[in-house]
Amino acid sequence: MAPSLASIDIILIAIYLGGLLYVGLRRKRSERFSHTDYLLGGRRLTLLPFIATLVTTWYGGILGVGEFTWSYGIVNLLVFAIPYYFFAALYAFWLAKRIQADKAITIPERLRRSFGSRSARSGALLIMLLATPAPYLLMLGVLINLCTGISLWYGVLLGTLFSTVYLWSGGFRAVVRTDVFQFILMFGGFVTLLAVLASRLPVAQMWQALPSDHRVLGGGAAMDSQVLLVWFLVASWTFVDPGFYQRCAAARDGATATKGIFFSIALWFVFDILTTLAGLYAVVLLPDLGNHVAGPVAAYPLLGMQVLPPGLLGLFLVALLAVVMSTVDSFTFISATTLGRDFAPDYLEPHVETRRIQWGIVITAVLGLSLALLVPSVVELWYLLASILVPGLLVPVLITFRPSVLLSDEQALLISIVGVGVAALWYLLQYRFGSDSGLLVLQPMLPGLAASGLVAMIVHRWR
Repeated sequence: MAPSLASIDIILIAIYLGGLLYVGLRRKRSERFSHTDYLLGGRRLTLLPFIATLVTTWYGGILGVGEFTWSYGIVNLLVFAIPYYFFAALYAFWLAKRIQADKAITIPERLRRSFGSRSARSGALLIMLLATPAPYLLMLGVLINLCTGISLWYGVLLGTLFSTVYLWSGGFRAVVRTDVFQFILMFGGFVTLLAVLASRLPVAQMWQALPSDHRVLGGGAAMDSQVLLVWFLVASWTFVDPGFYQRCAAARDGATATKGIFFSIALWFVFDILTTLAGLYAVVLLPDLGNHVAGPVAAYPLLGMQVLPPGLLGLFLVALLAVVMSTVDSFTFISATTLGRDFAPDYLEPHVETRRIQWGIVITAVLGLSLALLVPSVVELWYLLASILVPGLLVPVLITFRPSVLLSDEQALLISIVGVGVAALWYLLQYRFGSDSGLLVLQPMLPGLAASGLVAMIVHRWR
């Protein structure tokens, strides 16, 4: 698609990118900057920044939400909203204060303290893959392609550079500062879009114009119960999400972490309503989107281009960029921390560890860029990564919060390997023989979780 932006839209996007770099690179002269500051902001994160950084980071898959809503309708709420509220609330009740009070900075470090180095390195590998910024880099590439007309490859490359350049020197504090900035933009952009849409086509009329399956919470004939169950279980990766863990570890105290998650749930609900309504408007106003070269993943930007006047379009595109880029920098930093810190033979001197993490930022960005171009579907990337990796992490990580369950390093590693191995094997068997007969109708996450849970019960009983 050829560029169609007015000068004012381009100026707004340029101002946003310049402001992002300024906020990310800025540092007060009096600001302390120790190794702990680089990793967790000195573990002094207060309530409002905690909420802003958690809300923006956890909602990075904005184009995937648009893709799914355009394709299936309000079942989006049952897939990307309600399950995440549920697991986030459990996280707040059960884990947030424990993580804040613990000295472990990362999930692999927690595995190391509970079991040993081999299971910790295995967990580090899974965390690095689970926190890959690839799906979000793909979304950035799509947005930049739509705005400028340049190729997807160059769009992904430019998005990678703009989202990570300030991480080298700023670390976690730069992530938080830019997230606060982007938090305001993401809500402002979608409120503006919905106001214009509702003035042109009232919500009630839009609702009546939708296909019947799009108005059914369960997804109608397009969804089966097993797929919905697996998507619900995908949300359980909240328990092993390194972004959640990092922010709780960085909180000033346990109360900040707990209250911050509950406030975040409320804000996610508001934003889910905004994004779902926008996706439903795209179904009505962009009925031929499936034939567009960019496909349904471009539902939101194409909707904005169709209905918003110059200036407001620039504001909305900035909002989309803000949602995605706030997650790219966070996930890149998490993967880099895992690569530079948790794979070390032993924990290193702070200055050496910081330098390893900085080079980890570069490696993570390159790997994420490559994966984004190899698997060009946001939803497919989410589903595949979660289905295979979560079964290897969920059970061992939850066991670390149960001191009464004692496992050796070898046993914890076995649980992890079995979970990932069974899920990956199941996926390959489905790819080879199809998924429409026998036990292969089960999605890979289900046998993976069942296998890891069974092995955990066996080794605990025989210990």
